[in-house]
Amino acid sequence: MSYLVSLLTIAGIYLAVLASPGPNFFILSQLALQGEHKAARFVVLGLTTGSIFWVVLALAGLSTLLAQHPWLATGVRVAGAAYLVWYGAGLLRSALRSRRNAESGTVAQAPRLASPMAAYRSGLLTGVTNPKGAAFWTSAFAALVPLHAPAWFHVATVLLVTCLSLGWHLGITWVFGNAALRRGYLRMERAVNGLAGGALVLLGIQRLASR
Repeated sequence: MSYLVSLLTIAGIYLAVLASPGPNFFILSQLALQGEHKAARFVVLGLTTGSIFWVVLALAGLSTLLAQHPWLATGVRVAGAAYLVWYGAGLLRSALRSRRNAESGTVAQAPRLASPMAAYRSGLLTGVTNPKGAAFWTSAFAALVPLHAPAWFHVATVLLVTCLSLGWHLGITWVFGNAALRRGYLRMERAVNGLAGGALVLLGIQRLASR
């Protein structure tokens, strides 16, 4: 029974982490609003792979490794921050282009993901370097795993995280892929791109400045 309680606790806290707006939410909602459904689904696969990567490493004792080698934690933080700034800057450029093209009626788009593999890589990179996720897996999650837990518990934890990640992120693409929301987005594209881009850039700068 104690292992079941631990799994339910992990599920509840992980859902709370997923529900907190961050890079995953901004990137997925942006793609869905633009009608990039196929790309969004491959991004979801990449994000879920990133979650699996973290949960496996955490179960293998990643928090101890990062404590012994601080440069690894710094590398993850800097890489994630740089990616957020790059993607956010692309959204800001899109907002500026939409202002210049407003009179001609041209719709400016956020950074395009050229292929399914590019979308998957984007999701994977976002998931692996997401500072919010890294902090969760190496701290709160590590504390939730019972000492000397059996192998089946580790397998169940990986499956649980995989299902929750897929379900939540696909839900975001479904909600923001709604036709009415997309029409509203096209009317407010410049403001939405600007806000999302600015939020991602600020997140990246905050992570670069943190210690």
